[in-house]
Amino acid sequence: MMSSQNPRILVVDDEQDTCANLSDILADVGYQVDVAYDGPSALDLVRRNAYDVALLDLKMPGMDGLEATRLIRQMPEFVDLPIVFLTAKAMRGDRENSLKAGASGYITKPVNPDKLLAHICHHLRKPTETPVNS
Repeated sequence: MMSSQNPRILVVDDEQDTCANLSDILADVGYQVDVAYDGPSALDLVRRNAYDVALLDLKMPGMDGLEATRLIRQMPEFVDLPIVFLTAKAMRGDRENSLKAGASGYITKPVNPDKLLAHICHHLRKPTETPVNS
C-alpha cells in the first residue's frame, strides 16, 4: 500500500533508543516514520494507517515480531506489506522462521544505516538513497 508522497515507515522495537535511532535515519532521507514499542501498539497503528514498509524487532516481550507479522498478514490490505525483521541476537532458525511468518527481509542489530536504507529502497523499488547529512 504505497503512499503518494513520502513513504511511510513503521518502526517497532521494545528499545526506545533503537526506535529513535532508526527514526532519525529514516526521517533524514524524507520518510514519514511512526514508532511502536510493542506488538499490540504496532497492530493498532497498522489498523489506523497505511504503511509502505514495516521494521519489526524479532524478539520483544509479550507479542514478538513473528506473532505481530502473522496478525498483520491476516489483514487483507497488508498481505503484501514489506516487513523487515530486526534482531540483535540471531538464533539458528530465526531467518527461516521470519520468512515463514511472512517477513520480506532480515537485518541484524546494530543496524548499519546504509544496509537499512538499501533494504527500504529495495522494498520501495527505488534507487538507494543516502542521508542528507552524511
